[in-house]
Amino acid sequence: MNTTEEPPTTPIAPTNASQTLAAAQAAGRRIAPLWPLQHFVAVNPFVGLTSRPFAEVCELLQRMVPEGMLMPLDYYRGKFSSGAIADADLEFSLTHARQVLRDSHAEELASWNVFRLKAALAEDSPAIGDAQIVSVAEAVDRAHGTSWARAIVESIARFCAAYYDEGQSAWRLPWKTQRLFTAWREAASLDASFELLGLPGFRKRVSALPADAESAIAQSLAQIGIAANGTEDFLHKQLLTIRGWAGYVQYRVRENGMHGRDDDSLLDLLAIRLAFDAALLARFDGPAFREFWPASPNAGSGDTLAKLLWQFADEHAWQRQLTQKLHAANTAQLPAVLARPSAQAVFCIDVRSEIFRRALEAEAPKFETLGFAGFFGLPIEYIPFGQHHGAAQCPVLLTPKFRVRETLQNASAADEQLAWKRQRLGKRLSYSWNSFKTSAISCFSFVETAGLAFGVKLVRDAFAPKAPRPGHSPAHRPSLELAADQGITGIAPDDRVQLALGALRNMGLTKNFGRLVVLCGHGSATTNNPYGSGLDCGACGGHAGDANARVGAAILNDPAVHTALASHRILIPDDTWFLAGLHNTTTDEVTLYDLDLIPASHRGDLAEFQSALLTAGNHVRRERAALLGLDSHDSALDEKITARSRDWSHVRPEWGLAGNAA
Repeated sequence: MNTTEEPPTTPIAPTNASQTLAAAQAAGRRIAPLWPLQHFVAVNPFVGLTSRPFAEVCELLQRMVPEGMLMPLDYYRGKFSSGAIADADLEFSLTHARQVLRDSHAEELASWNVFRLKAALAEDSPAIGDAQIVSVAEAVDRAHGTSWARAIVESIARFCAAYYDEGQSAWRLPWKTQRLFTAWREAASLDASFELLGLPGFRKRVSALPADAESAIAQSLAQIGIAANGTEDFLHKQLLTIRGWAGYVQYRVRENGMHGRDDDSLLDLLAIRLAFDAALLARFDGPAFREFWPASPNAGSGDTLAKLLWQFADEHAWQRQLTQKLHAANTAQLPAVLARPSAQAVFCIDVRSEIFRRALEAEAPKFETLGFAGFFGLPIEYIPFGQHHGAAQCPVLLTPKFRVRETLQNASAADEQLAWKRQRLGKRLSYSWNSFKTSAISCFSFVETAGLAFGVKLVRDAFAPKAPRPGHSPAHRPSLELAADQGITGIAPDDRVQLALGALRNMGLTKNFGRLVVLCGHGSATTNNPYGSGLDCGACGGHAGDANARVGAAILNDPAVHTALASHRILIPDDTWFLAGLHNTTTDEVTLYDLDLIPASHRGDLAEFQSALLTAGNHVRRERAALLGLDSHDSALDEKITARSRDWSHVRPEWGLAGNAA
């Protein structure tokens, strides 16, 4: 065992620096972005690998992580035993595989048939083993029974939390203005924790690293000695060991790139992770370590093809069953095309809204529903009242083109100014109170002196919680008028026409307008849930869709927009009124906005539509009850579902997109 305590006096010269940098950048592109909690959205965790064949990615991840990305054979054994997968699905799987698999998989596939597929299930499934591509820390832990990998991840996580802090901490990292790697190098050269853990000379080694991340990566790789054909995979593995922070840094890199700003923070993070492995190798290199340390990437595991074929069969079985259900539907009961619907409701193309659409049309056949992305084609930044900046209410692949500011309903300029001052005072008091709670002087005595007062709040939140409301306050209203405050806000008349034209054409609503047309976004009511935004509308950037619905309704009610649309052969009747709504996907209640603006001539239409919404919501709650573990026949079902949205211990009051397979 090498117990050298001093770092090398001269850095090892990097070889093929340009190739190393290219490999590092390619490894970074494999990482999927991870959005922060305030606007968390679902993202394909393999988005950085979508350019590769599926089978190749399965092999790669089988080497990277013990579980891989395919289910174990035991899973498919249960599906086959239950009859969910039939022989016809196995035949399809083999035919499909011969069309899509290439190279070594295609050659191996020649000897496979249905009999061999079934025989693969009879074999004992190998236990989940260790990954074949490992970091130095993982290899050292295997050899010596240590926990360096965990210590490194925790250290990097603590530093990144301090570096990317957005004002929550009372004490700020002194090097926040520097690049991530530079700031870490300054902090780590002072931190003796790893030397206390058994890594002598770590601070000197960090101080001797090159000043820039690119050179540090090349130097660390040269010291570790990875084979050239395994560099990219090894660097990918390094980032996977800190995948949470790697994903967040990738998100920031991506956001900056969309705004034309260069950001090499992912290279910085990679340089940090490699520095730990290089230091560990200098400390623990030896025969006991080398037997766990692969010099080059190994071939994939032998059971990957069997799992892949059974996965194809499983997917085909589900498609076959879905097709049978669709063919079994009684098409004779489909409603005729309406001459003119009494009302039309445009919902988000979300599985939770699909249930509500079915229920609404079943309750009132003269109503028509449509599906469209829940941001309604409006790439806006919506600025709440009293704020200087807002959230992007559009898919994360887009950047907002317009900024819309919220105003108070039916308020004068003086009323708005007074409300703004009160809100600002409340924020200052809240900030001062939080600063007091987290200050060095009060933090130890605060709980003892103020704990009883907070006990009242705890009891109230546990036994009499307030009902959360998704979306923005109905007391506020979006303003489309152009204003040059904190940057231009509002939407110009010509832009309103183009937005209306794009929205109506893309949602397929260019004729046969009803008297009421409701743009219904969706949001989720949940309490004390850090991932609550993940239950909101993904098309609205992880926010509730009421803001987009209200802006869209305001645009489409503009007489000037109607006149301009007529020149594009979209004729909106004079008696059509656009209305905004929000579907609460936790309680299946729909809130309608700006009802005070509806013409008196439409009050009857509104009452009829609201009645249908109530009945449809009642039906949907009973249909969805089984998924929540509730009895659909329970007379107190409505109260129980509402209680789930208020329960601060219930992190899953609804299941969102879970179960959406088609």
